Amino acid sequence: MNLRVQAESDLAQSLESPDEYGLPVVLVAPDGTVYDTSANDPTQTLSGQILYDTKRLDPESGLDILVHQPVVTLRRSSLARVPAAGEKWMVRIPETPNPSATKVTHSIERAPEDGQSIGFVRLYLTKAIQS
Repeated sequence: MNLRVQAESDLAQSLESPDEYGLPVVLVAPDGTVYDTSANDPTQTLSGQILYDTKRLDPESGLDILVHQPVVTLRRSSLARVPAAGEKWMVRIPETPNPSATKVTHSIERAPEDGQSIGFVRLYLTKAIQS
């Protein structure tokens, strides 16, 4: 098995496993199609790693600050369709890092970061737009 295949396979454990960082994620495409199951195994919920806070540089003070702006990392092979730059997708995630927490809907702030060579897609989200 080559290194890229092994790395992509390892993402199943590191990004999707509830024992690691896996939290449920629902993607809603611009046409309204809902993606909530894994393309690898349709009996499994679509899951990914969610970082709820992002470190940013405050332009006024020059200091690092924490901003509540979630970043979702998903295993590329688990996606039936990968969001493309310029498309208006909605993303529903738990409000807190608890899989059973209330789900909130966000939109994607900027073009997805596509680590195609190692099998992940990273989505930068805006503030919640509805509960």
